[in-house]
Amino acid sequence: MKTNRRIIAALIGSAAILTISTDSRAQGADAEKEAVQSTASVVTQAVSEATEANTVVVSATRIPQAIRDVGVSVSVVSRERIEELNALDVGEVLEEVTDARINSYGSMGSESEITLRGSSREQVLVMVDGRPVNVASVGMADLSMYPVDQIERIEVIRGPGSVLYGAGAMAGVVNIVTRDPPEKFTTDLEASYGTKNTRILRLDNGARIGDFGYLVMASQNASDGWRENSACEGYNIAVKLDYDITRESRLVLNSGFSRQNKGVPGSTSWPTPNAKQYDEHYWVDLTHKYEFATNTVLTSKAFLNQDWQDYKDPDILTTDISRNQKAGLDVQQTLPLGERQLLLGGIYLENDYVNIKDADGLSLIGGNRDLFTGAGFLQDEISLLKALVVTPGLRCDVQSKWGAELSPKISGLYKITASTGLKASIGRGFRAPTIDELYWRDDYSAGNPDLKPEESFSYDAGIQQQLGAKSMLQVSLFQSHVKKLIAWFDDGMGVYTAQNINDACIQGLETELSMQFTEEISGALSYTLLDARDTSGEYDGDILTYRPKNKVGGRLGYQSKWGLKLNVNAEYTDSVYADRANTQELGGFMTFGAYAAQTIFKNVEIFARGDNILNKQYQMLNGYPMPGASVVGGMKATF
Repeated sequence: MKTNRRIIAALIGSAAILTISTDSRAQGADAEKEAVQSTASVVTQAVSEATEANTVVVSATRIPQAIRDVGVSVSVVSRERIEELNALDVGEVLEEVTDARINSYGSMGSESEITLRGSSREQVLVMVDGRPVNVASVGMADLSMYPVDQIERIEVIRGPGSVLYGAGAMAGVVNIVTRDPPEKFTTDLEASYGTKNTRILRLDNGARIGDFGYLVMASQNASDGWRENSACEGYNIAVKLDYDITRESRLVLNSGFSRQNKGVPGSTSWPTPNAKQYDEHYWVDLTHKYEFATNTVLTSKAFLNQDWQDYKDPDILTTDISRNQKAGLDVQQTLPLGERQLLLGGIYLENDYVNIKDADGLSLIGGNRDLFTGAGFLQDEISLLKALVVTPGLRCDVQSKWGAELSPKISGLYKITASTGLKASIGRGFRAPTIDELYWRDDYSAGNPDLKPEESFSYDAGIQQQLGAKSMLQVSLFQSHVKKLIAWFDDGMGVYTAQNINDACIQGLETELSMQFTEEISGALSYTLLDARDTSGEYDGDILTYRPKNKVGGRLGYQSKWGLKLNVNAEYTDSVYADRANTQELGGFMTFGAYAAQTIFKNVEIFARGDNILNKQYQMLNGYPMPGASVVGGMKATF
C-alpha cells in the first residue's frame, strides 16, 4: 500500500512538473505569437462556433468536434434544456436521453444509476470534465450526488468507449461538462419550494478579471420524502478557477464537495424504517492545456476523488463504513500528420484505494485494497476521401489485479451530402471487477479474487440527417455480444459468490429527432427498440432483467419574445422482468411533465414545474415505488 501511495505522490508531482515545463515553453514562444493566425485556442473556437445543429462534443474522440463530424452515436443535453427541466440532479436530466435508463430507488437523495443500450450500471463510465467518478467498490456513479446548477452540458456517448477510456466504458460514456466563469461579474440566485416540503436554494457568483476567471457555486436541498424514512438534506459547493497564462497556455482548477444525509427506507418487501446513510464526496482536479500550433494541443489532468459513505441500521445492528479514494493522471497530445491525419496519443495512470469496515472495525473486504492501473492509447483520424473519415484506435490497460486488456475500435463517417452522413463503428470493450465482487465477505456473500474482466464485442451503424440549421434526425442499429458477465450465485450452502459465467446478446434500434418548427416552437422525439437476451445455460433466450423492449419520449416547447417559456414532455417505458427466470414482471408506465416560466422584470424569472402530473404509480426497481404527482415553483434572479 505504501508503494502505491508513493506512486500517487509521483503522479501529482509529475503533473506539477509538466505544468511548469509547458509554461516555460509558453514563455519562450512569446516571440512567435504574432505569427499565429488565430486569436484564440482551437478548443475555444470549436466550442464558441457551435450551433444547435452542429453541437460540439469532446468525449467522443477526446478532440472537440461537431456531432455531425464523428462516427459514433452521441447525444448532448444543453444548459438551456437543463434549465427547462429544472431537475433536481443529473439523473433526472438523463432520463430523456435516447436509450438511457435511469434506475432510481425513489425521490430526492435516493441512489440513481444510468444504463445504456441494455448495459449494467457498472458498464457505463461517468465523468465530470473528463475526471472519472465511478466508485471502485461498487463500480458505478450515484447520479443523485451531482446537482444541475454546475452543469454547462452533458455528453452521452453510446457504444464501447474502452478504446479511449478503458475499464468501465464498456457500454458508453457520460461526460458532465461544468460551467466556465462568466465574462463579467455575475451573481445568480434561485429558490424553489414544492410538494413534500421540498426546498432548493442555489447561489453562484463569478467573473473574469483580465486573464483570471473564477466561478463559485453553492446549493442546498431538502425534502421530507415520499415514503417513511426517506427524508433527505444536503448541500454542494464547487469552485472553478482558470488562468490564461499566455495565449497558448491555460490552467484550470476544479474543486468542491457534496454532502447528503438521508433516510434509507429499503424495499417494500424488506423495509428499514430506521436506517440512515451519510454520503460525502470531495474532489479536486488540475488541468493544463498548451497549444503549440493549430490542432497541436497538449492536455494534462491530475485528479483526486474521495467518496465516503456511512450506513447504519439500528434494527439489525448493521453498520458499513466505506472509504473510496481515486487518484490519477491523464495526459494526451494531438498532432497533425499532414492535411489528412490527426493523431491522438496519451497515457493514463490511476490508483484506487478502498477501505470498508463494520461497526466493530473489522474489514468486509479482507483489509485495505489498492488497485493500480496504467494505460496507453492511440487514435488516428484519417480523411481517406473528401467525404470519408476513418478513425481507428487502440488502448492497452494494465492493472495490478487482472493484468492486461487490449481495446481496439474503428469508426467511420461518410458524408453523402453536406447534410447527410452515414456512421459505423466496431470495437471491443471491457469492464473490470469491482472491489466488492473481488473481496467482499460476510455471512451471506463472498467475493471471488479470481474474477476476470467482462468482455464485449459491439458494432453499430446509422444515418444522420441534418434538417435545417437547428434540426437533426439520427437513426442507429446496434448489436453487442457480451461474455464473462459477473453474477452472484448461491453455492448451495446459502452463500452467494461472484462468478464469470453469464453471456448475453443485446441488439436494438434507436432514433432521435430534434426539430425547430419556428423561432418560438421546438420539439424532440426519441424511440428505442431493445432486445437484450441471456445466452447462458438454462436461461438461454430469456430477457435480461430491467431491460424494457420499448421506450418512447417526446417534448414540445414554446419560447416567446416576451420571456414566456412553456414545455411539456411525455415518456413511455415498456414492462420489464425483475428476475432472471422472467417470472416476475414490472408493468410499463407513461409519465407526463410540464414546465412554465415567465420573465417578470429584467433578469428576474418565476417558474413552476410539474412531474408525473397524472400521478402514475410505478417502479423502476422492484420494491422501490417512485414519487407521485409533484409540483415545485420558484424564482431565478441574475445580478
